[in-house]
Amino acid sequence: MEKILKKQAKTFMTKKVIAVDENESIKDLFQLMDKHGILGVPVVNKKLHVVGIVTESDLLEHFTTLKAPRSINLLGGIIYLENVEEFNKHFKDHCAETVKELMTAPAFVLMENATLQDTINAMAKHRVNRLPVIDSKKKLVGIVTRSDVVHQLSKLKSV
Repeated sequence: MEKILKKQAKTFMTKKVIAVDENESIKDLFQLMDKHGILGVPVVNKKLHVVGIVTESDLLEHFTTLKAPRSINLLGGIIYLENVEEFNKHFKDHCAETVKELMTAPAFVLMENATLQDTINAMAKHRVNRLPVIDSKKKLVGIVTRSDVVHQLSKLKSV
């Protein structure tokens, strides 16, 4: 068991990771994710450094119906009865046109020499389903998903 938990991410990550440039349009992002059947994509800059991540949750948020917070007009002023900050976040996501405007940033990343145990701990701590993997120069070299982790754990004789 200990041997598997000490495996480095670079040995079980997906090396042919599909990433998207931060300036790409949301329409192109949707098409890319649909074409490849993936639910999350690391977002990179021109140097291939991970600057964020877009998941299915971010995309669904983009298409939610926008509801203005309830308010009342009292003595010429507006008093909001609901959280305006929540509305502002949804409004920003609703109006996004580029990946940069929609992505979750910064993204939680994993170093390529991180162990399987490190990976499990990071996914649990940050409550994420995927972690982009970077090298010592901070360049994207792969991605680890929960499926990759489950596959590694399935090799254990006793769980």
